[in-house]
Amino acid sequence: MLFKLVLASLWSRRVMAMLTCTSIAISIFVLIGVEHLRLEVKNNFERTVSGVDLIVGSRTSGVNLLLFSVFKIGNPSNNIQWKTYIDIKNKNQVAWSVPLSMGDSHQGFSVIGTTDDYFEYFKFGNKQPITFAQGEPFKRLYEVVLGADIAKKLAYHLNQSLVMSHGTGQVSFTHHDDHPFKVVGILAPTGTPADQSLYIPLQSIDILHQKQPIHDEWLTEVPLGEAFQPELSAFLLGSKSKIGVLRLQRDINQFKQEPLSAILPALALRELWKIVGAVEISLRIISWLILATALICMTTMLLASMKERERELAVLRALGAKAHIIMLLIGAEALMLTLFGSFAGYLLVTVGLLLGQPILEQHFALYISPMVDLAAVGRFFVIAAVAAVLLSFIPAVLAYKNSLLSGLKQ
Repeated sequence: MLFKLVLASLWSRRVMAMLTCTSIAISIFVLIGVEHLRLEVKNNFERTVSGVDLIVGSRTSGVNLLLFSVFKIGNPSNNIQWKTYIDIKNKNQVAWSVPLSMGDSHQGFSVIGTTDDYFEYFKFGNKQPITFAQGEPFKRLYEVVLGADIAKKLAYHLNQSLVMSHGTGQVSFTHHDDHPFKVVGILAPTGTPADQSLYIPLQSIDILHQKQPIHDEWLTEVPLGEAFQPELSAFLLGSKSKIGVLRLQRDINQFKQEPLSAILPALALRELWKIVGAVEISLRIISWLILATALICMTTMLLASMKERERELAVLRALGAKAHIIMLLIGAEALMLTLFGSFAGYLLVTVGLLLGQPILEQHFALYISPMVDLAAVGRFFVIAAVAAVLLSFIPAVLAYKNSLLSGLKQ
């Protein structure tokens, strides 16, 4: 009987009830959406680099080393000598290494000098390897591999000729026109900064800054360490034993020939996320404020409806309805409005993610799972329902006190 009364009461005020449900649905949509995006962006952020035990650069802070080596933001405080790199590479604990040399660009995108080991050992996500959407790794001096975003934004294709520029700025007044590169590979999208870089052979870094013409040789004919000993911006290391990573890090940090810094990528990523955590907190606060506003609007609607429901409540009181019956009636209405609105908000989030995920992936290289964490959704539902029931006590108490006298007068 109580359930029928609640439905009949809401139906008699269906326009107001629908508006209230809509406001709650929008607030739940924002709350769940922001929380889901926050978690997914954080997961994508922490999975930018995977399977790399140490990142080594010249002596600097861990965040700065991470920013310029992985996110291509900023510049190294100093370069690393080739001999230093070889000495560390030959340590017994080192399983593999990937040298990185930066400092040039192409239309604002970073150019990275490296070896083909980069495409074998650099991983992202859950240790997913980099793959080629088209073409293959470079094998000659004047060949370049493009990240997925660059190929898409600049509409580049295989066998196209490119010219690199000096410096890392968006605008450069020095172009290496004498050394054009041919596109031989385009990487598959990864959703990481790797999509926004160009990769050339490490030997070519020195060639770019030489005036005299140098023939396009096979890389096997110009090995590193002989004629080419480039300075490095940083390098990635993999350890033979996970237990020995900390010992290897300590040895590198105490390297006597040259001041170096070795960082654990996972720890540095979490430290960097804490720096930008203020934005995360702000978004969560705004979401909860929106939900609070919607619940207060619902309470206001219930209070406003008390005047027009005086006869209804007076009849119930005259028939012997106790205080708890009136409170249950109004509390059940608030609970039903909140649950309907919350479920509608959840549906909006699910549909929005299903429709928006391809757009985010295509335009922003951001991989957002369309599956929302049901435990978090349930937690939000419970919080909203409890808050709605508590707020409904205000109109319920007022209705019980005033309904009988004012209703009988009418």
